[in-house]
Amino acid sequence: MMNSWRKIPLTVWRVLMHSMLVGLGMSFFDVLFNFYLVSIGYAADTAGILSTTARIAGLVVGIPGGMLIDRIGARRALMAAVLIYVVGLSCVIFAPTKVLLIASQFVVGCAFSLLFAALFPLLTVTTPHAQQTTVFGLNEAALNMIGLVGSIVAGWLPTVVAPWLQASDQSAVVYRVVLLIGVAILGMSTLPLIGHLEEAGERDADGVLTDGANIAVLSNWKVLKYGMAGFLMGVGSGTFFPFQSLFFRMQFQLPDAQVGTILAFSGVSLGIGAVLAGHYIGQRSLRVWAGSFRIFAAPALLLMLAPVLWLSVVGYIVRALLIGASISLNDVLTMRLVNPQQRGFASSVWNMQWAAGWAITATLSGFVQTSYGFVPLLILGAIAYVLSSIAVWQWQRD
Repeated sequence: MMNSWRKIPLTVWRVLMHSMLVGLGMSFFDVLFNFYLVSIGYAADTAGILSTTARIAGLVVGIPGGMLIDRIGARRALMAAVLIYVVGLSCVIFAPTKVLLIASQFVVGCAFSLLFAALFPLLTVTTPHAQQTTVFGLNEAALNMIGLVGSIVAGWLPTVVAPWLQASDQSAVVYRVVLLIGVAILGMSTLPLIGHLEEAGERDADGVLTDGANIAVLSNWKVLKYGMAGFLMGVGSGTFFPFQSLFFRMQFQLPDAQVGTILAFSGVSLGIGAVLAGHYIGQRSLRVWAGSFRIFAAPALLLMLAPVLWLSVVGYIVRALLIGASISLNDVLTMRLVNPQQRGFASSVWNMQWAAGWAITATLSGFVQTSYGFVPLLILGAIAYVLSSIAVWQWQRD
């Protein structure tokens, strides 16, 4: 494994460093943002509304964002997205009213959509074909395994900051300061992208890249069909994951620090799954394996319903391992199905489909949770995972 990593170009490592910093900054919000909302007087349904707002923003910006990526290049689009993301999150933290909070979250959703739509075309064009499964696995790990650091630090920082501010470690002012640290880390993620990024792949006599040039431009229907698996993954994830920190606090009465630790190990598990799948699956049938890992994630998700903490945590972590393996392989598969001149557009449309699935169920989940708890949400999520695996097997064919 280490030998294959040594062959990865420096340019690719710079993109992976960007992903690591993005993952680190985002982990602060994964752990603390819902707690912050509670500290300023909002309930669980507000978290659902904000999550839905971000996904709706992704739907709005998706197609023009994809066209922008193909027009100005993935690197420039990625840097612009990060800067907008930083501004939007800062406004979210200081929004004095619910209306401004939702408006700021809309900006965050636009930036988030553009960021991840640009990332995969950039990785594809800078990574040699034979190393793409390895690199996409490492990218998923960079985004998530860093959560072992970020989530633990974010979970413990309120207890460190609180004495300095002479406030409770669950007060709004303490959460606000810690979240701003996360925003600063996100801003730093632009630094590795400054300067030229060398493109990989075979070139013709004029120096023009030829990798993927023989792939026909896809019809809009075929782009949508390829993305249906992502839509169903969004449905499955939106049922529960906007509220994952609240789940462990409410179901097992855990303090913030322990919740942060559990979320951190889930991120590590997701990263490990991505790295192992990227290295060992390699050039084998990406479609078969990407679908298989998703279908096995369904029973792991249901295991979270166990009334015993350690069983619930095992299900949570195993689910992350399998989903991490599936996502990294599926990202490579879908990028290879698209002409290079269409990758930004296709990536954005697929993000829109995922966001639509998330938005639908996240909105419903906030209200279902307050009346019926988490049981129906986890069951719906498991069903969506199974349907997503079938969509990969049936529709993601060239």
